Amino acid sequence: MYRPGMMWSMLALIGALMLSSVAPLAAAPFSGRTSFADPRFAAIWSRTDSEAVRGGRTWYWGPGPWFDYGEFYRESPNAIRTVQYFDKARMEINRPDDGIVTNGLLVKELVSGRMQLGDFPYDVTYRDPSDVPVAGNPRAANTIAPGYRDFAGIATIDNGYRDPSRLNERVSAVIARGGNIGIREDLARPETTIVQYNSVTGHNIPRVFWDFMNARGRVVENGRVVTAPIVDWLFAMGYPITDPYWTRAVVGDTERDVLVQLFERRVLTYTPDNPPGYQVEMGNVGQHYFQWRYPHLGAPWVAPDPATPLIYASNIDTGSHWELYRATFDGGGRRLTFNNGETVAFSWRRSWDPNQHFLVVDSRRNSPQYRQIYLLNAVAADAGEQAAGASVVRISYSNADGNFPPSDNDSSSIPGSEYNASVSPDGTLLAFVSERQGIPQLYLRRLNVSPLRGYASPITAYDRPCNVESPTWSPDGRYLFWVTNCEGNFEIYRATIVFYYIDDLFASISLNNIRNLSNNAANDRFARISPDGRTIAFASDRDGNWEIYVMNSDGSNVRRLTNNAATDDSPTWSLTNQQLAFASDRDGDFEIYILNVSDGAIVQQVTQNTAQDRWPLWAQ
Repeated sequence: MYRPGMMWSMLALIGALMLSSVAPLAAAPFSGRTSFADPRFAAIWSRTDSEAVRGGRTWYWGPGPWFDYGEFYRESPNAIRTVQYFDKARMEINRPDDGIVTNGLLVKELVSGRMQLGDFPYDVTYRDPSDVPVAGNPRAANTIAPGYRDFAGIATIDNGYRDPSRLNERVSAVIARGGNIGIREDLARPETTIVQYNSVTGHNIPRVFWDFMNARGRVVENGRVVTAPIVDWLFAMGYPITDPYWTRAVVGDTERDVLVQLFERRVLTYTPDNPPGYQVEMGNVGQHYFQWRYPHLGAPWVAPDPATPLIYASNIDTGSHWELYRATFDGGGRRLTFNNGETVAFSWRRSWDPNQHFLVVDSRRNSPQYRQIYLLNAVAADAGEQAAGASVVRISYSNADGNFPPSDNDSSSIPGSEYNASVSPDGTLLAFVSERQGIPQLYLRRLNVSPLRGYASPITAYDRPCNVESPTWSPDGRYLFWVTNCEGNFEIYRATIVFYYIDDLFASISLNNIRNLSNNAANDRFARISPDGRTIAFASDRDGNWEIYVMNSDGSNVRRLTNNAATDDSPTWSLTNQQLAFASDRDGDFEIYILNVSDGAIVQQVTQNTAQDRWPLWAQ
């Protein structure tokens, strides 16, 4: 089970925030990712790692956070807990009301391949144990270092494994990739003498690590800089789950001997060649775990935020059906799709790895009668889907022409279109509209690209005909927004997501606290939540014709941004939250425009031709 962490007084929290130069709270993935998701996270980080105290000392968490999200955890409210990743670890709040911050047993999960889903030790989902190197460079530049999985045979992971006490012995054992154990007497240095034997898990701790675990130094406590124990090592690290071993690892551009020891939450490394102050370090467990849990997201700690070019649909080259174009901001665009079947983009499956950055579209390319969902890569290349290495991954098969049935064991399902596919901000789930039950409803599925697998399940079901469209996720994954027509007009809804289960094949949720945010007799459509989660853009005919509006995410403070006799619709946000692209026929045919959210001023006409340019997608 996850052990309780530290409770921090408000005085300590406020003092830590005053001393640290942290960014504003409430970060969202891909947008302002260096902000702290919770002030309690900021306080714990600031205690050891703020510039007011760190000096030339190694990092205990890392330079700052780089990803936060609402991850599944069964005992948390709505089975969603707040987590934030750092280079060295992950902070988490499982129960917000108890004021406790923990950092997870990430190393145990990496070694065992068992991802914890709740408090009960066997409430897990299984993956292959991680081959990420425990020390040194990433695997591509560090082929010799052992990965976490190589410690499975010598680690205490609910298997009763224990090492005998080796007090006063020096560490000479080595472990290589593959888990092979050997001895190198030349590495038995005085500082590696075993000085502690932990009887809880049965492992030995050398002096060089024990001194680090109990070191005193400058920290922030109660708003002041004081000298005290730098960390509560049980909170920060947990118990040791292996003995210490020497490894060979590539660090930078040099192959080195590194002493490593795995704890429940952290890895300690000792590199004698490093400068003083950096010889003993916390391993980059947060980075390592993130790569294992989110292999499709890349490395946000070193990569720039993924670019999302402005995409739109046009019939300029076909005269009939929609193909996709990337805006070139010179009055036109560069064609991206060449499938001779209607294709419209709806969202991005974003990644800090450009090779795993996908455009999510619905298209009739395999069936003129039914729209299906696809993922396209290389869309930013000049040649689009004709570029070298471009690929198309088909996601849905609700027209029954593939290996997947319209829905699980549902003989009443009929073939139907699927569209408006919206990817969760962490890239693991897909909310979409399906007509597989006849009436358009919202469905959910796990999003696994390679291999394609998983099952879809309905998340809206009504005993009256309600057409559903345009799902969009809040940036923390806790809320879903969508548009529904139940009473003869379209309205914008928001609901709290409640998870029941999730693994690599299946996810089950319900929508609670459903609220009608627009709630008027007009039509309100094309709702999109901003990347920072604060504002909804939408189109409405409430003033007599279709115009662009914004409102707060709770439905308050509605503002009209356009005022034109033409049709203005389908707004989409820029990544900065400051602009919207939208479609308008104000010049006689539909073109794409950009306006400022602050005052509604049109700042650019993106396309200018005699064709129909519609359905823009920017940063959603």
